[in-house]
Amino acid sequence: MKQTLSSETARVRRGQLRAVVLGVGVSAMALACSFGEIDNGGTDIDPPTTNTGDQAAPQPGDEGSTAVKPGDKATDPKPAVKDDAKTAVDPNDPFSTTDLGKEVKQILEVNCAGCHQGTKSGDMDYILQLSDLIKNDKVVPGKKEDSQLFVRMQQGSMPPAFQRTQRPTFGQIDQVGQFIDELDPAIYDPDAAKCETVPFISSDDQIALMANDISRLDSRDQPFTRYLTITYSSNAGGCEGPRKDLERQRFAMFKGINSVSTNTTVGIPQPIDQAQTIYRIDIRDYNWNRAIDIEDDGVDDFADGWDAIVAGVQGQLVQGNLAVNPNSAALVGANAYAVEYTGDQADDLIADSGTAIPFLPVNAFIQASEFADLYYALIGAKANIFDFEKEVLLIDTVQEKEDDNLLRAGFSNSGVSKQERVLNRFDQGTAGGYSYWLSFDFDGGSGKGVENLANDSIYQNPIDFLFTGGEAIFNLPNGFQGYYVANAAGARLAEAPVGIVIDPAQNNGTVTNGASCHSCHNAGMITFTDTVRPFVEENKQLFDNETYEHVINQYPKDPNEFQRVMDSDSAVHVNAVIKSGIPKGTPDAVSRVYLDFQFNVNVTAKLAAGELNVTEQELKDNIQSLSPELVNLADPGGYVSREVFSANFLDSLCQLHSVDENQPANCP
Repeated sequence: MKQTLSSETARVRRGQLRAVVLGVGVSAMALACSFGEIDNGGTDIDPPTTNTGDQAAPQPGDEGSTAVKPGDKATDPKPAVKDDAKTAVDPNDPFSTTDLGKEVKQILEVNCAGCHQGTKSGDMDYILQLSDLIKNDKVVPGKKEDSQLFVRMQQGSMPPAFQRTQRPTFGQIDQVGQFIDELDPAIYDPDAAKCETVPFISSDDQIALMANDISRLDSRDQPFTRYLTITYSSNAGGCEGPRKDLERQRFAMFKGINSVSTNTTVGIPQPIDQAQTIYRIDIRDYNWNRAIDIEDDGVDDFADGWDAIVAGVQGQLVQGNLAVNPNSAALVGANAYAVEYTGDQADDLIADSGTAIPFLPVNAFIQASEFADLYYALIGAKANIFDFEKEVLLIDTVQEKEDDNLLRAGFSNSGVSKQERVLNRFDQGTAGGYSYWLSFDFDGGSGKGVENLANDSIYQNPIDFLFTGGEAIFNLPNGFQGYYVANAAGARLAEAPVGIVIDPAQNNGTVTNGASCHSCHNAGMITFTDTVRPFVEENKQLFDNETYEHVINQYPKDPNEFQRVMDSDSAVHVNAVIKSGIPKGTPDAVSRVYLDFQFNVNVTAKLAAGELNVTEQELKDNIQSLSPELVNLADPGGYVSREVFSANFLDSLCQLHSVDENQPANCP
């Protein structure tokens, strides 16, 4: 059945679809950071009926024309509606009493108040009232990363993609984040400032719990049993409660593990301790009990998915010159974070599970599994996106385009990528209701010597265009979203080039397939408005009948109907996430945990002690027996880089646990 939303009948059919050729550039993460929602709650912002306002229609190819393409200029944002009752100066309101607060309020007034002050777009009309922002969980005092206001601005989903011209700068977004971080939780939300911790659990006790747990299982299940832990956070004093440390680690595990699954059902890790810091998983629940071919070269590299993940945690996998784990330089040979233990209980655990390393910390698991070839291998993605479409998703996209059996939309300047972009929506052949969204990006000159292709505008040729790469969002068998970034030849990429697109959450701006996608697409797709069909209809004389009819059949006539399709596809992912145990409206935890484990994040004494399974005081008391590179941890406020800590992790673990019943094996 055709997906076209138009009831008009094509008058002219093309004989043969000309080959759609991937050009010479590389792809941008169009779908990752341009139309993904951060916040599941409320209603999407109301899109305008057009992106073009009163601007003149463009005339592609007419050198004498002064017209502009849709998206080059947007209508000015609606002026804020003033509410005298709400704009009275509060002497205790930082928006009115501090210089930074006044600047942030001005940023919000200019960029956001047109839709969110008085007009209640998206069920929100209090953008300039700090108390309401806090009460409605849009701002979490002291934690910008947990604040929907900051995260959505940082990821580029607010202001929405269709708002082209009036957008905050990266510097202004940083100001908003700084303002939120400086808010004192004790003043604005005393309950949020409280920190309830769980009892410290030693390394021996953790191993004993796992050994006892697996011993009670059916012997047929034991070889598939593994464990994931968040004790590195609980032992570091991580707080319990909504939007706090331990919940974040759990939610990162729930979402992350199902995001690298090819099973048809959502897997639910089971806690084995009262504090819920150690979880049992069955690798069959995620279809990891299959051989893993990391490079998709026909050679199985690992007996199962768990072994592949362990190798990734240890930094033993590479994709070209990109390490699967960015920390790999420090990990190779040191086996940091994936440690084999020896001792009575550790030996029993190894024997029952049938693997030398039956447990991993969640943060290291996320870091390894959400990057590069390991991510692609775990989700069953082929090395080439065209092979992936045909062999895994069971879609013949060339034939579907020929038959007009897709939905298509195009626009300019999505907010993160400045190039024109075309989205294509196909039905998967794997399951009813599962979709495949493919984005084509036009290079426009990436700054790396790649120039525009034969046609550089979707408004000149909205059907048989050339493009420089593609990104895909699709449903995994369990309903979760999967992500794919391809270059000009269709080959999969670990990272998208910053010359075309950036991820503001990353210090280096790099968009990482997998990790960068989770936050942007926490609730699926972001609202946008097609500008290709209106342009073609208004300038019909510029196109032959064949092209015109394909535009009518492929590009949506009713943007609201098209939005309903996007919303329906998004709901498949959102509902799968809810099944994993994460309430609707919860900010993404996977990308946060991934970023917290980067080399550019410092490791404090408290965090180091938690990861080494000792108390902070015990670490400081024994600091002289460890590497001199870690001595700063004993100083008040001291820290070391993640790189230094990783390089010394195993040696420190061995020193600190030399008298334990279960000790790290293979100590230096």
